[in-house]
Amino acid sequence: MSGIGDNVRGISRLLSGLAVGFTLTVALPAAGKQPIVEDERLEFRLPDLEGQLVNSTDSRFAGKVILVDLWATWCPPCISGIPTLVDVQKKYGERGFVIVAIAFETEDSETRRTRLRDFVAKHGIDYLVLDGGSPEDFEGALPAVKNVKGLPVEILVDRTGRVRSARNGYGFKKKWADRLRQEIEGLLRETTD
Repeated sequence: MSGIGDNVRGISRLLSGLAVGFTLTVALPAAGKQPIVEDERLEFRLPDLEGQLVNSTDSRFAGKVILVDLWATWCPPCISGIPTLVDVQKKYGERGFVIVAIAFETEDSETRRTRLRDFVAKHGIDYLVLDGGSPEDFEGALPAVKNVKGLPVEILVDRTGRVRSARNGYGFKKKWADRLRQEIEGLLRETTD
């Protein structure tokens, strides 16, 4: 009997995620095809999965190339890209690369963080995951990010803290993974002089 209940809850969560994804897509302004960051620097101040605030100006990010990944556990393209993100963090982390994944989920904060911690452990995610809140909180969490039509969204930041690109992610595709690696390598080669 619990199998049926689990299936119903799973279907309900999927439908809720789809509805939330639709809400996120419709609720944010859409002026062009790709997301934009209105400021030269992406600023955030969000809790990690233990509830500790992480600020975009923290010293741990100084001089690093950063990939900010906006995602959700209910987003199939987001999930399909996780192995590539784990791979690039492992490959480039010692060279000054860091991923900051900001999740937008539907539950209250403690339930959301518990589910995210479980998801992170299950998928072997070894990069920083922050709690962006619910999709309705998106604009308040990242006010400079505009024109988001859905998730995932990738934002690349260079070693000086300047946003270099923002784009819709499409989940794992070899072409996407190759392009991401090339962009990361290019930014890592740049000097901050």
